[in-house]
Amino acid sequence: MRELAHEYLNAYARGEEIEGGWAFAKALRQAQLDLTDDSLERLELFLQALRREVRPAAQAVRETTPGRNLCALLAFYLIEVVQRRTGATIEWHTRDDAAALLPLGTSLPDMSFTRLVAFAADHRVLFMPLGWVERRVLGIGQQHGTREFIDSLVARLNRDGPAAWRTAMNAVGRMASWQMMFAAEGGRISPTLMTSHSPSTFLHLTTKGDGGAALQRGAQLVKENPRNAMWQVLSYDGMACLEQGRCDAIMVVVHSYGTSPLRLKIAFPYRQSKDGRVSAVLDPTLVTANVEPYKLAMLNGSMRRGIESIKWPFGTTWDQLRA
Repeated sequence: MRELAHEYLNAYARGEEIEGGWAFAKALRQAQLDLTDDSLERLELFLQALRREVRPAAQAVRETTPGRNLCALLAFYLIEVVQRRTGATIEWHTRDDAAALLPLGTSLPDMSFTRLVAFAADHRVLFMPLGWVERRVLGIGQQHGTREFIDSLVARLNRDGPAAWRTAMNAVGRMASWQMMFAAEGGRISPTLMTSHSPSTFLHLTTKGDGGAALQRGAQLVKENPRNAMWQVLSYDGMACLEQGRCDAIMVVVHSYGTSPLRLKIAFPYRQSKDGRVSAVLDPTLVTANVEPYKLAMLNGSMRRGIESIKWPFGTTWDQLRA
């Protein structure tokens, strides 16, 4: 479903239409939905004009291809704005796929606005923006304005702390699992960086064996944040001080930025076998933190989902090596 959302948004950005077209295509193009804050006001004016001047019929909006395409595009657009504002990862699902995300014994109604739903796994929040979109396009009731609706979605993601914290902790888990995967095969752990600008890219900071200089460079990037990322994660080979003594570890530093920054260093210790491979993955150890323990506890699920998202290709898994 992520690809479908990108298809719609990219087609609109190019001034094109997808198969079946958009309803009210001319006015929609004039709204210039370019993911800026000003575009929210233009979207609001577009919706107000539909209610004031057009008053489309429900069947034309919910049961025709152009009407459904229009509503899907606006829903995709709103969630994209929320993702860019918060740094949260939000995935799209069909009604049937979303059933597995709901608490046992609950279900989604079989309605036009539940055909596409959005889920932020790290926050355990389900969104149904099509409902708001359809009601606004049809002019039904007194709905929140566009900015207010966006603010309400952002507030749900930030209810237990900044949304970027959970996204960054998911990246911590992915980074740790990625590095541990190589260590499990006796591979070298080089300083590696991941940022919110490229959340699926592991940037190895050295290819010439100069690990010290690469680590210094990575630490400087994390501290200075020259590209204004929402968060950055840096990993490197290190040592953890455990009760039983010093132990090899993958060290992961995470910084999020803004008015409520997150600053953590976590050690992911492991034991090596004689051939240099990981023989056991030990419990993560918090080295430094700038937030209270109860807040960190709420982020453990995000880190765990990040660990599980990396599929090891070498015939073993993180959990199989857990001591």
